[in-house]
Amino acid sequence: MTTVLGTRVEPARLPRKPTPPPGAGVREEPRAAFERFVRWTIEVERPALEISLPPAERSAFADYYRALPAPGEDGAIRRYLRGLWRGEAGWAARWIAGRVRSGTRPVVLDAGSGFGTYAMLYATMGAEVVGADLRPDRLETAARRLRFHHERTGAALAVRYARADLTRAWAQDVDLVWVYNALSHIEPLDDFLGAVRRHLRPLGVLVVGDINGGHPEHLRRLAALRSDVRQVYVAPDGRRHAYAVERTFSPREMREVMVRNGLRVVHHELYWGGLGRLPQPLYAGLLRPLQARWWLAPSHARRQLAVAAVCRSGREGAR
Repeated sequence: MTTVLGTRVEPARLPRKPTPPPGAGVREEPRAAFERFVRWTIEVERPALEISLPPAERSAFADYYRALPAPGEDGAIRRYLRGLWRGEAGWAARWIAGRVRSGTRPVVLDAGSGFGTYAMLYATMGAEVVGADLRPDRLETAARRLRFHHERTGAALAVRYARADLTRAWAQDVDLVWVYNALSHIEPLDDFLGAVRRHLRPLGVLVVGDINGGHPEHLRRLAALRSDVRQVYVAPDGRRHAYAVERTFSPREMREVMVRNGLRVVHHELYWGGLGRLPQPLYAGLLRPLQARWWLAPSHARRQLAVAAVCRSGREGAR
């Protein structure tokens, strides 16, 4: 039994020595490692786990599989991989790879880790990852996936899972906090961002990938929820946790909430969809420069990436 972020958690049953990060021996190119893992989830994990998961877990995990191309659809898989590399996950993976190349193994907190896809992905890139979530069923499925990955590949990824409320005390400092489709659920948000500010190591970053709350389609879908944006999740142990129901942020609101909590946005980009369809020359010359201009037509973008660091002075937060 170990303690992670103030929560006692059973460690995953893995070999004692984790897989060394890229760079410790024969180095695999970051994009190749990234695509290899994602392709494995499609071509190996999906067919096997659809059969072996218990019914309740299989039903919950079906939404993840539904977003993936089917095994054998090579053209669709290539487009999916290209789009993923150009989006939020690719940005975080490149950041991790940069730290690994410099000779350090970054510690990543996957906040709201769910089924553990990104925790395993970033461990594949060379990070040490803590996946934290409130729901035991999600963590159990994530641990099952981690064991299955080791059984099939022989790789012992440096991933630990913990049931934790990240708006409360943390017991560990980290280099990168990854929040994917979860910022809109964290409550109280200011408490969480305050913990991020206190526990980011020097040069560390908060990386948020989420929907654009200013998109008309999202505004219509969420209109019925605006009168009830806070609920309470009661964990199996009886502990109560606040939970926000799709409290989304426009690009400008995203920046404002970061600044309010002593963080400065160091990178911000929008995604209009179809990232994997454009040929590289067209993407690099046209779409990629537009992505970083978050103030241009923000209501048309479907998703956004916001990267924030800790302010070292009052002036930084006002930028």
